[in-house]
Amino acid sequence: MRNYLLAGVSLVAIGIGGAANAADTLPPVGKTFCDPYKNYACMDSYLGQDFMTRFINYYRLEWGHEAAPSDPKAAASRRDGWPATPQSIPPMPFTEWPYGGATAIGVTRPNSVDSPLMNAMSNTAVGQWMNDAHIQVYGWVNAGGNLSNNTVRGGNSPAAYDYNPNTVQLDQAVVYIERLPDTVQKDHIDWGFRIAPIYGENYRYTTAYGLWSNQLLQQNRNYGYDMPMAYGEVFIPYLADGLLLRFGRYISIPDIEAQLAPNNYMYTHSMTYTFDNYTNTGINASLALNKNWMIQGGFSVCRGMSAPRSPIRIPIRCSRTAPC
Repeated sequence: MRNYLLAGVSLVAIGIGGAANAADTLPPVGKTFCDPYKNYACMDSYLGQDFMTRFINYYRLEWGHEAAPSDPKAAASRRDGWPATPQSIPPMPFTEWPYGGATAIGVTRPNSVDSPLMNAMSNTAVGQWMNDAHIQVYGWVNAGGNLSNNTVRGGNSPAAYDYNPNTVQLDQAVVYIERLPDTVQKDHIDWGFRIAPIYGENYRYTTAYGLWSNQLLQQNRNYGYDMPMAYGEVFIPYLADGLLLRFGRYISIPDIEAQLAPNNYMYTHSMTYTFDNYTNTGINASLALNKNWMIQGGFSVCRGMSAPRSPIRIPIRCSRTAPC
């Protein structure tokens, strides 16, 4: 615990020091020389030059806005004739209806994630190479706590995410390394991938049997690590309105919740969900028949905590991607 506290204090000190240096170059409050929401061309001059200045200024730029400034020269983010964006952030933690097992077809462009980290890196050699390769890195740190009249370790079970009573804990620290396939275009085959390591208390709800599961099954650690997503994707636009193949380990298809903080506003989840297999390991195919209907099917190895023999299952489902 002492090591965690010392590490936390060090990070805070570094952040404060960097913020103090960056503050010297921040645009004056109320006297901003340019507004990227009105003139996107002045984005770089607004952000500044060094990494920390750009990082802080980008957060400052979006504060109080529902979305990032839009580049008028950017390619269309939706396929022509595709259903309009059904939701907004807020109040929802997503803009497209999630159907799982696939990157959203018809509405995904490379480098499309709004990331302060990538914007801070964009004027560096590494950032420019990543941008050209359509690779993004971003993530988050999520902490929480609870009060309880129970004092037994694990005493809040079966309630999840506040498993241990009367604690303040690191729920999850997550990093995404990904390349999003271009599913808007229909003239070439494209590809993508995602690697998403996680560390924190929430690992106990993503653990799959045989994949670092000894942390939970043999040691019952409060904190642990996992890799809930490590997959590749191939998008083939020539079949109907697009076929997307996903292979590796990915979030299971038939769920509406997610353990990852940005995908769900609630700190707790349904109790049945805490015992369900959170991920699938296998291959999944998502075929968009048209703008409204999709068929999904695939092979997956059941690696849930209650399935050590890893049987094969073949899920098939049909869904309507637009609201009724």
